[in-house]
Amino acid sequence: MTNYKKILIKNGTVYNVPNKKTGVFDVLISNSKIEKISKNIRDKEALVVDAKDKIVVPGLVDVHVHFRQPGQEHKEDLYSGSRAAAAGGFTTVIAEPNTNPPIDTPSRLVQLLKIAKKESIVNYYSKSATTIGLNGNRLVDVGKLKAAGARAISDDGHPISGERLMLNALKKGKECNMLVNPHCEESPLYRKRQNEKRKNLRNFSDSVTSRPYEAEANFVMRDIRLAEKTGARIHISHVSLAQSVSEIAKAKKRGVKITAEAAPHHLLLSEEAVSEIGTNAKVNPPLRSKADVKAVQRGLADGTIDIIASDHAPHSAKDKNLPFNKAAFGLIGLETTLGLVLTHLVRPGILTLKQAIEQMTILPAKIFNLDKSGIGSLTPGTKANITVIDLKKRWKVDVNKFYSKARNCPFNGWKLQGKAIMTIVGNRIVMKDGKIIENI
Repeated sequence: MTNYKKILIKNGTVYNVPNKKTGVFDVLISNSKIEKISKNIRDKEALVVDAKDKIVVPGLVDVHVHFRQPGQEHKEDLYSGSRAAAAGGFTTVIAEPNTNPPIDTPSRLVQLLKIAKKESIVNYYSKSATTIGLNGNRLVDVGKLKAAGARAISDDGHPISGERLMLNALKKGKECNMLVNPHCEESPLYRKRQNEKRKNLRNFSDSVTSRPYEAEANFVMRDIRLAEKTGARIHISHVSLAQSVSEIAKAKKRGVKITAEAAPHHLLLSEEAVSEIGTNAKVNPPLRSKADVKAVQRGLADGTIDIIASDHAPHSAKDKNLPFNKAAFGLIGLETTLGLVLTHLVRPGILTLKQAIEQMTILPAKIFNLDKSGIGSLTPGTKANITVIDLKKRWKVDVNKFYSKARNCPFNGWKLQGKAIMTIVGNRIVMKDGKIIENI
């Protein structure tokens, strides 16, 4: 990465929705900060970037990624994950805490953030676990973890099965002004009970359809009820069911402090894709019916679902090249999310371009309280986080060209239109024309 004292982006169509400043402008970056957005800026000291016929947007924000560090760096680490993010146009990520060991103490979080300063080329933040060891028994010290830098509390793929514990987590979240971010999917206890009920079913262990994974909506309803009771802020990850969308919509109308996200795979793929794609389409929550996919799309379009997040979950080939019932859950998405959204949500008119940009910039930044530092918008005086996008660029997804260590992508081979061609973080151009720019 080359550090420039000044960068001048010329003649791009600037989409800066929060400030309602959309049009053809120049953007001047000086000493890592946005100095000016106006027409016909001249600066002889600046590196000039020609953005004619391109769009210039706030750096993309992904609030749901797994970088696997510490403990499973063979799948992904801060170095590779941050480069995958930059390649996809993301300048800011928030990682899940389900590492090994999990991020459940201030010291572990501080150490992780210290490593990120050295290894990550994008802005890296982390959530903390909700319970110690992600075991659903005892709350972490929410106040101390917030002070250490946690952006939310979440037990990731382990919903809090105990109602009293979840209630206490929400109470503590409100007290500390910390976002509570449950993953409403099957808990290990729930899954165990369901498996016990079905243990006598023939071919259960090899069946894709014998595990319905329908607990999502029940957890959503319970957590909404508890959030409403406490007045806490709650954010629902990877919504995948029509019933979940309906419950979230009703809660918003009642004034519950709730936000939600959807992932590209739940917006574009239905359960029929599993038989064609195989284990790279195995994810939790799983791919749902076509009716659920349409409902999630409608929820995103009407604002019931607030944002788009990739749920980037890298796995090794060893973990995926197994019988379906034994293969790991999860798929990668940092390098495909923008192209998928532009091609399959914006171009067909499901979302407007303005909506898509908001849902991938300012709205996630606001939900996770990153907007106060300028993330998610192009605000003069704040650190420059900028993505330049070519809406006309046609490209084909090729996992072998990814910067991620993983290859578990169900969209391999898809033809897309629209791609980030430059990612700027501070005074560094970290990605240009699909290539990561390392120190020179």
